[in-house]
Amino acid sequence: MRSRKDKNDPEAVQARQRVLTIIDSVKPEDLIMSIKRAPSLRGMILGYIAEEMFDKHIRSVSTEITEVAKHDDHDRSRNKSDRTFIYRGKSYSVQLKSMQTNSISRDINSGRLVADVQNDGSDARRIHLPNGNYVQTTCYQRGEYDFLAVPLFPFTGDWSFAYMRNRDCRLTVSKKYNIEDREYLLASTEQITWPLDGKWTTDLFSLIQ
Repeated sequence: MRSRKDKNDPEAVQARQRVLTIIDSVKPEDLIMSIKRAPSLRGMILGYIAEEMFDKHIRSVSTEITEVAKHDDHDRSRNKSDRTFIYRGKSYSVQLKSMQTNSISRDINSGRLVADVQNDGSDARRIHLPNGNYVQTTCYQRGEYDFLAVPLFPFTGDWSFAYMRNRDCRLTVSKKYNIEDREYLLASTEQITWPLDGKWTTDLFSLIQ
């Protein structure tokens, strides 16, 4: 016999609400130490922090931005980007990605710092390509978002961002996809340097003009 449950029981309601206050009960230094000790947690949290800092950054660089919207991480069926913003009445989409910490190094030939940026989804999904084919992939499609944005904090120590147009991103060369499908699928990583090379810019609006 299945037990009966009452989710509206006052003590049950109070217990659920108490979960929301767990963070408030932890001392800041303990919270910071917990994050630093768990690389996977640190990476996830820094990703969300980067999104919040992007919101502040983009609003500060232009008074012509009238809206910045965040989308549901668990429902990307309607919008595949991390943020959209409206600039001069037109909507643009942004995919925010961070540098892979362990990839940061110095290129001996150029003298620049260099790092890899992950540019694909966390989960594979079935997508319909413009040529009519269907593929199961974590790759983003060409044209799926407008701009790739990367926080430059590891290079600069401040919350500035570098940008690249989706159409300028590399295409995949993975042999698990047919040649005719590769022209629609982006490579899973991009390379970024400091100082920036010609593929990247800190002036987002120069890519819009």
